[in-house]
Amino acid sequence: MKKIILILLFLLQTVLFAQSAVWKIQKEDDVIYLGGTIHLLRSKDYPLPKEYEMAYKNSHTIYFETNLKKLEDPNLQKEMISAMVLKKGKKLSTVLSTKTYNALKKHAQSRGVDILHFENFKPAMIILTLTVIELKNMGIDAQGVDSFYFKKALNDNKQLGQLESVESHINYLSTMGEGNENNLVIQSLKDLKKSKKYFSRIISAWKNGSIGALNRLFVTDMKKNTPKLYQSLLVERNNNWMPILESLFGNEKTEFILVGAAHLVGQHGLLQQLKREGYTVQKYK
Repeated sequence: MKKIILILLFLLQTVLFAQSAVWKIQKEDDVIYLGGTIHLLRSKDYPLPKEYEMAYKNSHTIYFETNLKKLEDPNLQKEMISAMVLKKGKKLSTVLSTKTYNALKKHAQSRGVDILHFENFKPAMIILTLTVIELKNMGIDAQGVDSFYFKKALNDNKQLGQLESVESHINYLSTMGEGNENNLVIQSLKDLKKSKKYFSRIISAWKNGSIGALNRLFVTDMKKNTPKLYQSLLVERNNNWMPILESLFGNEKTEFILVGAAHLVGQHGLLQQLKREGYTVQKYK
């Protein structure tokens, strides 16, 4: 399986932009905008593409995957950490096989991380930590698009919306890889070594506006090799979000929805689902 690191990053609340990653969804004269994001950003990626700003200015309400303001609450962050703690009697060294644990320990040491500090946590916790370190080393550490537009919307008194509760958001993150922890760690370690190449391909796909390439980069391997993860992280959430998106039609307001890129593409992606429901879907220019 490829791209497990990128899958994890879909749940982090910073974003990497992509040119022409905004779609105009239309039903008769009613319009919403759907913007694809990847959840980390580099300083050199600013200023953002004009399509984002155009969609933002034309919209009354800005929707995010979840409540970003609530995510900043220290108490909620404590809840997030608590959700990552293993059940009583379990340890990271016992959840993972000896071979997998030693491979994780070796990589963590190479990044200055003491694996013993994560002994009481689920594997996803240390994988996320190592991912953040890797991305910072790549210069991916600037304010993301979600944070950028969240702050901008507050200053402009725009209405805010969310597609799922923070509690659901945390649950998707904390339960990731459950029952298949060794595979999660093994594939993550492989992907960490190739993270620069992954991001290069993704940026190229966005610049070319290639839905096919994005599907291959994000969805294909995940669907084939980790069908349960694909079902929970993408299909289930997309299906939960579709009624919300459809409910935005038929009012006098225009909405701009920002979601992770993987939610847009593929057979179960939001773009295909909207097309099947009879909406007109086209790139916003």
